[in-house]
Amino acid sequence: MLKANPKGADGLKMNCSRRSFLKGVTAAAGTGAAGLPLRTLAADCGKSTLQATKEAGVLKAGITMEVPYFGFIDEKGNHVGFEYDLVTEIAKRLNVKLQVTQVTSATRIPILQQGRIDLVASTMTHYRSRDEVIDFSIDYFYSPQTLLVRKDSGIRKVADLNGKRVGAVIGAGSVKYFQEAQPGAKMQTFEGQGESFLALSQGLVDALATDAVILAGLRANATNPADFVLLGKEATYGGGPYGLGVRENDSKWRDAINFTLQDIWNDRTWERLFNKWVGPNTKLQLTKEVLGFEMETWH
Repeated sequence: MLKANPKGADGLKMNCSRRSFLKGVTAAAGTGAAGLPLRTLAADCGKSTLQATKEAGVLKAGITMEVPYFGFIDEKGNHVGFEYDLVTEIAKRLNVKLQVTQVTSATRIPILQQGRIDLVASTMTHYRSRDEVIDFSIDYFYSPQTLLVRKDSGIRKVADLNGKRVGAVIGAGSVKYFQEAQPGAKMQTFEGQGESFLALSQGLVDALATDAVILAGLRANATNPADFVLLGKEATYGGGPYGLGVRENDSKWRDAINFTLQDIWNDRTWERLFNKWVGPNTKLQLTKEVLGFEMETWH
């Protein structure tokens, strides 16, 4: 006979009744999700991820490792970047340790929903379609969507890609939005940003379509950055704000993340991280004014 342990997998005392807990275990087993962390079941029983995180002393975050200067592996083998530092700062201010799981555009939302992580920082644009399955923090960045092409391609605007091959990563919003802007293009999808850039370098695709800051990072990290052109306004077909992903219907956790982001903005820590990784004195040479970004803050 199954006996409910009053403590979860992380040694957390459950707030729900024995009957509710057993119901959650049964439901998970019946859907083939018996391996879901008991932290997720605890959340379903009324415990906020904030409380669970504080009690465990660990922030479980999913961060990209394939976007230069946002989340990537440096030459020393360290996971670094703007988003990595941002989440490290959040963990520090919550007074917990950081535990990182690698995510991609295709895996970030499923892993969050499964309860394997409690926060996603992965250059994830806040779309309505995504908001239907997860919740988002306030915006912490903004990027237009544009194109990266080889210098000798002759491509300078969206119209030039009619009948051409355009690459994007699986799960990226650019797959949908570029096809809407240029239905005559032939979309090819890739597992990761590195794979897509290699295809562009080898002439297997004529352009890459995604966020400008991602494309700028790929170009900056190339052996010969001058061989590639990041197109401007004439090639812009979309864009939007980045938000941190959290599971649905957990206002205490979302509030804690939002308040911490605002504190990071107000004390200019955000600006320090921005200048370190993507600002005017970096390889990306971006400015807040060019991106048109200001974080929403509440008093």
